[in-house]
Amino acid sequence: MHELSVRRLHHVVALAEEGSFARAAERVHLSQPALSRSIQTIEDELGLRLFDRAARGVAITQAGKLVVERARRVLFEANRLVRDAELLKTHEAGEVRIGLGPYPAMVLLPDLLIEFARRHPRVEIKLELNHADTMIDMLLAEQIDFLVMDKRVLPDNPALAVRSLPRHDGAWFVRPEHPLAGRDSLAVGALRDFPLVSVPLPPFMQSAVHRLLKIRSHEKIPLQLECNDLRILKSFVEQTDALLFATASAVRKELAAGTLAPLPVRDAPRMALEMALVSLADRTMSPAGEIALALAKQMLNDANTPPAAT
Repeated sequence: MHELSVRRLHHVVALAEEGSFARAAERVHLSQPALSRSIQTIEDELGLRLFDRAARGVAITQAGKLVVERARRVLFEANRLVRDAELLKTHEAGEVRIGLGPYPAMVLLPDLLIEFARRHPRVEIKLELNHADTMIDMLLAEQIDFLVMDKRVLPDNPALAVRSLPRHDGAWFVRPEHPLAGRDSLAVGALRDFPLVSVPLPPFMQSAVHRLLKIRSHEKIPLQLECNDLRILKSFVEQTDALLFATASAVRKELAAGTLAPLPVRDAPRMALEMALVSLADRTMSPAGEIALALAKQMLNDANTPPAAT
């Protein structure tokens, strides 16, 4: 039975990537003779030649390519094992990395950050606000711990663990002095007379808006302003005659302050965000990450609850 050490596998990968004993030895903090002996030992154990040596450097063999590919997987899992062991030993140190779509960001920020920092002042928080595709790639690369976004933009990937949340219903909002404000009921067609603002829409939302406003499928949605920052969109709508489609949870502060008002559009199809908490299916999340995820879930649920009647 071969007893391959993680250390020697690390040496093989370093030599394959550097293409030089000198550079690989420097990378793994060994002398060149020591690295050469390590490579020779693993070749002897496997009974395979992994590298061809030449005066101009080294060239990886076909057998070496196979071994390097498998070695990278072993090293990845070994690193995860060490990381998970460390996570079990500490509940406070380290960091939590969160990715948010524009609507979840508007609901959760800054309250989530403030509350988490109050409970765990020694944990560093890193926040990513970006397009869905970018953040999914970051999650799969283990650059963030979890995402909060609409689950309909997620790819069908078994590596993702998706925890669904209740739907957040959407509506149209304007400034209280808007020409359409204050009416008891509006036909959908009335919306076509005013400019629209929006975050970048995923395909399923674009289709819904096309159907709602009876825009031909090949025509662009007439947006006056497109921005990934919902705060900018809300401020724009508060001072212009533009229309904003958003969830009530994302504009609850503006509704309470009276700077935005909903439009009672009749016969409009129900449109909503189906938010979800997304993490890696096979990864042990840090205790701090689990706490942040639970807190985000609680806040999203609370924001979706209508205020009690007084």
